[in-house]
Amino acid sequence: MNYSTKIKWSFIAALVASLLWVIGDILIVGFYVDSTKYPLFTDTYANELDTTLALLMIEGSTQRLMWGALIASMSAFLFLPAVWLAYQFFKDKTKPYAWITYFILVISVVLMPLGHADFYYSGELFKAIYHTDPVAHPYLIEMAEGFTTVLYIAWGTAIAVLLLGWLLFSIFVFMGKTILPKWVGFISPVFITLYQQPIKFMLPDSLLKSWISAAGFNIAYLIFFILLFVFFRKTAKEMA
Repeated sequence: MNYSTKIKWSFIAALVASLLWVIGDILIVGFYVDSTKYPLFTDTYANELDTTLALLMIEGSTQRLMWGALIASMSAFLFLPAVWLAYQFFKDKTKPYAWITYFILVISVVLMPLGHADFYYSGELFKAIYHTDPVAHPYLIEMAEGFTTVLYIAWGTAIAVLLLGWLLFSIFVFMGKTILPKWVGFISPVFITLYQQPIKFMLPDSLLKSWISAAGFNIAYLIFFILLFVFFRKTAKEMA
């Protein structure tokens, strides 16, 4: 496989991975829930559970949550060619700043599946609390505390590492360390995620807003790789 073919298939992998993760995010946490319908969580156990997390997936069927977890987690490997693609844009790939950025992005891909899949297990546990007899609640609530801790550690670490990697990438684009124009630094996944915030702020509470909130970073991934692909094709034609 020659280099140009590797680049082409890396773009395809990046776009497919981004799309699958958008779908996975929406399936697993893309719900608009009326919290007043669930006083068990908002009142009875408000001080014992993470109410926001408890309500997040309460209306999702087991099948929907399951596929939301599986579709994304089992396609995460497709992001490896995607971050390799970003690495190819460094002018000197032997420099520490280049391979360290690449290494951080690879680590983020490795961490992503656990953080994402944890939402499925937590969602099912909170549903169990809602649908079972109160006599079982003390034990389930104790389990939920552990599940919530694992989720926030796994998911939070994955997001932090991912943001760090793409922030570094943007910084090095701004510094002229890549072959990309400096303005491309403003369309990295980190910045596209930030651009979504005013949009979400202006939108009323709705299913659409919930979808954007659920899949925000992977929507940013999808937009970023589409724009990068357009730029790559345009540059390739100009050089031909």
